[in-house]
Amino acid sequence: MGCPMAEAVDVEPGVRLDPTERVDLLLRDLRSSRSGLTTREAQRRLVHAWPNELRRRGGRRWPGELARQFTHPLALLLWAAAGLAWAVGIQPVAIAIVVVIAINPAFAIVQEQHAEKAVEALAAYLPMRAKVIRDGRASEVEAIELVPGDVLIIEEGDRVSVDARLLDGGIEVDLSALTGESMPAFRSADLVDSHVPLLHAR
Repeated sequence: MGCPMAEAVDVEPGVRLDPTERVDLLLRDLRSSRSGLTTREAQRRLVHAWPNELRRRGGRRWPGELARQFTHPLALLLWAAAGLAWAVGIQPVAIAIVVVIAINPAFAIVQEQHAEKAVEALAAYLPMRAKVIRDGRASEVEAIELVPGDVLIIEEGDRVSVDARLLDGGIEVDLSALTGESMPAFRSADLVDSHVPLLHAR
């Protein structure tokens, strides 16, 4: 069977692709081919696309996040309900609603911090280098330099560096980091189940 090849399908901001469409149409939409990109074209795309890395948002953000939690649409409805309850003389209900509004931001901020730590843990699993076809031949590049339209070469035991669509062959993939399932899942280049969620599509 040889080494399966996969097409990187992350796209530039504002560009919409259907990753389940036929391979020839996907290659056309990505302005790529089975022989990959040239080094020059990959460098040009790297300028316009974001680097292939998971980044944690830096800086002090909690004041803005806290303000957003108090002013999102559901919070505004709760503020209105508390005001109405107070206006008609149901002070205990008004106080209870305000307490709920006050507690909710704390839960939201803690959840977001947990999610960011999970992203950092996931980033530790990503490989540093990837095999691609550039200038018509196989080469190894930094995984951060992968761009939409790159053709990856995936071998047994490799960690996949980017969202991709198989161009040929089949491979068993460990999806435990995404789905929690311990058994490897088979993924194939055959387009047989395009009407299911992408995480479950083969």
